[in-house]
Amino acid sequence: MPGPSFDALKRFFETSSAASKATRPLHREARVGIELAGGPAHFTMQTGQAQVVDGAAEDPDFSLYLPDGAVRHITAVKSDDVGEFGVEFFKLVISREPDAKVRVRVHASTARLLSNGYLSVLALGGAKVGWWLLRNGVKNPKAAIDRLRGR
Repeated sequence: MPGPSFDALKRFFETSSAASKATRPLHREARVGIELAGGPAHFTMQTGQAQVVDGAAEDPDFSLYLPDGAVRHITAVKSDDVGEFGVEFFKLVISREPDAKVRVRVHASTARLLSNGYLSVLALGGAKVGWWLLRNGVKNPKAAIDRLRGR
């Protein structure tokens, strides 16, 4: 059953310029499971446009647990800068606040993540995301994936 966080994410991906820019390089097969307080949802590019859909994802590339506070924070980013959005997202990944902490669980192989365009999304974040990741101990994209895998 969709709730406020689902509605906010759906609206964000349908209307945000930063979200539109960030999702443009993703392949139609890209899919992300999303666990919200109101239940499961998923992100898909199946139609060629970013969509947040009610219900669990089938064979997602990765899954995100997004508490309501994280959704409020992400959807409040008003910048058109993909890098700024990326830094704010990664801050939530390392947050220690339970209502803001985003948890990531990677399911797909590194090859599938690359072929579905996620590295291109990271590259769109440019120097802002790159420097932020370096300052937080992530030296390269594979290291970022390994850290998200818990390695």
